[in-house]
Amino acid sequence: MSAGCQKAKGALALAMLVLSACGVLPAGGQDSGDLPSTRLAPPPVGDVSSAPPSDLRSTRSSSPPSTPSSSSSSSSSPPLKTCRMGYTVKADLPTEDGYYHHQTCFWCYRFTPSHRRRTDLALKKEVVTLSDGSKWADFLFTVGNESFHFDVDDPVAWGHVQDSLHDSLEASKLEGCCRDALACCDEMLSAPRSESGSCPRTWDGWLCFGDAPPGETVSFTCPPYAYKSRSECALEGTKTCWGNGSWLQNARGTEKTEYADCSHRKYHLRNYAWEIAMHAVSVAAVVPAICMILYFRALRVQRFYLHLNFLVALLGKALMSILDLAVLRIPEYSGESSVMDDNTAGCRFLVFLTKVFGLAVWTWMLAESLYLHRLIVAALRGGGKTWAYLLVGWVPPFVLSGAWAAARGILEDYQCWLGDDHGDAKDLYLITELPKLVVLAVNTALLINMTRVLMSHLKNTNTDASTANRRAVKASTFLLPMFGLQFFITFFVPPFTTPCAGMQAYVFIATAIDGLQGLYISVVYCYMNNEVRIQVRRSTHYIWHRLPTSAPDVTYDRRTDASHIHSGAGVSVATMASTVD
Repeated sequence: MSAGCQKAKGALALAMLVLSACGVLPAGGQDSGDLPSTRLAPPPVGDVSSAPPSDLRSTRSSSPPSTPSSSSSSSSSPPLKTCRMGYTVKADLPTEDGYYHHQTCFWCYRFTPSHRRRTDLALKKEVVTLSDGSKWADFLFTVGNESFHFDVDDPVAWGHVQDSLHDSLEASKLEGCCRDALACCDEMLSAPRSESGSCPRTWDGWLCFGDAPPGETVSFTCPPYAYKSRSECALEGTKTCWGNGSWLQNARGTEKTEYADCSHRKYHLRNYAWEIAMHAVSVAAVVPAICMILYFRALRVQRFYLHLNFLVALLGKALMSILDLAVLRIPEYSGESSVMDDNTAGCRFLVFLTKVFGLAVWTWMLAESLYLHRLIVAALRGGGKTWAYLLVGWVPPFVLSGAWAAARGILEDYQCWLGDDHGDAKDLYLITELPKLVVLAVNTALLINMTRVLMSHLKNTNTDASTANRRAVKASTFLLPMFGLQFFITFFVPPFTTPCAGMQAYVFIATAIDGLQGLYISVVYCYMNNEVRIQVRRSTHYIWHRLPTSAPDVTYDRRTDASHIHSGAGVSVATMASTVD
């Protein structure tokens, strides 16, 4: 074989190798076709989004861009402007014809958790030849017979991308990622170059990093699109520059940014454990109170009937909240269950009941406030109709929660209808949250008017003004938790830029105020109530004197609090002054 032939074959082999490295040809030497079908596995709710699957790799190597086969054309073409992307790509991507923008936006899309996509776009890979003759893999998506780039400035293409996502919130996060990548490129091109040996300025798929000296660890605030839902508090991650002037890489050669510290998992699990403990305390207090009201016949009056319904609402809220946390949230964060991603009917019904009882607590606070206001302000008119209070207490929670469930089922039917807060795109949380504001406003007005009436009544009882005012304020302060006005303390949520330690302190306080409401109401309406205590004493005396160890000549007269009837005496000695009706 002649030397010229051998050189030609060597050149052909080298060209094939370069094309394979660039992704124009796969390692086997043939066109690789479409992207692998592997999908991103969703991370735990609220946690950091997963990295792409291991078989979805860049079609470019870390070597410089390939040059055209003709050396004369290469020498005559000016160098292309490039911006670097790290991660698995590790290449300087040309900015010509929007190539860098399209490819970085494609990766932003790939990093979007699969549960936040309504449908997966049909991806494909083509080869694009730029003005210098270099060939690059170009990732697009197809709709029908048309192909589109991931371009936020193309209204048609971006409309298809938005339609593939669950809501405008996720679309805005994706658009933010794409535009941040473009801004990063502008910064790379405009900033002066650092001394040689530094880690190169790069876009890692989520964040922009400038040149870093060897051995330095760069800290950054975790971006909002690093989470499955919205960011709840500010955490920091790190990116390390090795001493040899290259960014930290894992065993597979992928440049690594430490996003593990961005996870809210430990904060959520701690918050959930605290919330369960608070609700458990309320359950332990509410259940005996309900049993006592049901057991004693003397308590079967309108006032205690309303208290009973309020306590049932509090019990339902506590139990549903515990189930919600134990069955859905904690297993999801612990990686023990995928119920939320399965979005079963059972989990959605559980969330619906949690909404119902949570709202019922507020409506029953309103019903109790209306009842107490009527007794104080219009005492001669009595307490009013019981059925009216039942309508106020139970009908709105089911109607409003049903409307919310219907809206979620139509517009946001995913993740068991959780994540319903002011960070969601369609603001469906307003269906159940606005009525709470109405209750707070009405109860505040009722309490102010009741305080005014109490002051007036106390002044008319020959009490000096200062004493009357002090007693009225004391009584009103005692009523604050029953009217729900303690929730003003935690009404305004700190911004997501708050450090997570401070946010957790807020959550602990808010959870204690909310979770221990059942304990407070049980103590005030039942355990400290004189009528209930009288009934308990009666029952205690009755049971005590029926024990075998009791004196044989002593019997119990149920007509009095604690009367001892001595055999043959024919008279009763009342040991307590009050007689129960």
